[in-house]
Amino acid sequence: MTNMRKELLYIGMVISVLLLAVNAYAQSVPSGISADISADKQAILIGEPIRVTLTVRAAQHPLTFANIPDSLAHFEVISRSKIDTVIDKDLAQLQQVITLTSFDSGRWVIPSFDLPGTNIVTDSLTIDVGYMPMKPQDPIRDIKDIIPVSVAIPWWIIILSAALLIVLVVLFIRTLRSKAVTGSRFASRTNILPYEEAIQALDALSLPVASADIKGFYVSLDNILKRYLTRAFGWKASQFTTTDILLHLPDLMTSAEERSELAEVLRLGDAVKFARYFPEKVWYDKARTQIRKSIDSLHKIEKTS
Repeated sequence: MTNMRKELLYIGMVISVLLLAVNAYAQSVPSGISADISADKQAILIGEPIRVTLTVRAAQHPLTFANIPDSLAHFEVISRSKIDTVIDKDLAQLQQVITLTSFDSGRWVIPSFDLPGTNIVTDSLTIDVGYMPMKPQDPIRDIKDIIPVSVAIPWWIIILSAALLIVLVVLFIRTLRSKAVTGSRFASRTNILPYEEAIQALDALSLPVASADIKGFYVSLDNILKRYLTRAFGWKASQFTTTDILLHLPDLMTSAEERSELAEVLRLGDAVKFARYFPEKVWYDKARTQIRKSIDSLHKIEKTS
């Protein structure tokens, strides 16, 4: 009986100690909190991503969440999702997905994480990181030299390019010939004295017959006079307006009457060119005669200068 009492007393003491330990642990841990961690893969290739999910559940608020650093031993954090919060009645859940990768081959451990303010620690995860496995049945191949790549141009592109080149060459040659002909014509014209060129142009200028010819007639008269002033006296007459010409004339033409007669013809030409004025037919020959008279007067000054 004495031994039995001792055994019962010993068992009671052990049970009391266990109950006290459980009670002390329960008081140190917030009620109803749990933390889980999981991975979508247990083995990855070097550089391959792995998704680790951390979930915390509790029946009270606010919840605490583990702080996972940006870099772990043998692992790098690629990205992390926002912490999702789900509340269903009295139960709250926090969840975050962290994407990791590793560039070190071997068997590595993702460490456990603590929940701040509690004694709860998550499980650790063991991950195998390796290279692409070789297949024994695959033959071993030698390293090949660099093979130059030949560019094959379609035949129609070659023909089209050749035709385009021929057209461009023909156009270039025709342009050069046109410039040569124009230059020779200009040279032949410039060999004529300014006064002779002006008189020949006036003699070749026909009086307008139809209304459509009137504007061209007065434009030609204006050009003949301006070209003569340019060649004979070095004026930039092609850029002059009628007003510019009349302002420069007193330096050459001293007679006010002659300047007035020329001004009348030039202003009439401006009205025809810019205002669509149609003068009487008697003015056609009168305008040509007056331009010739003015050039004759200017030629006398040209010979004395």
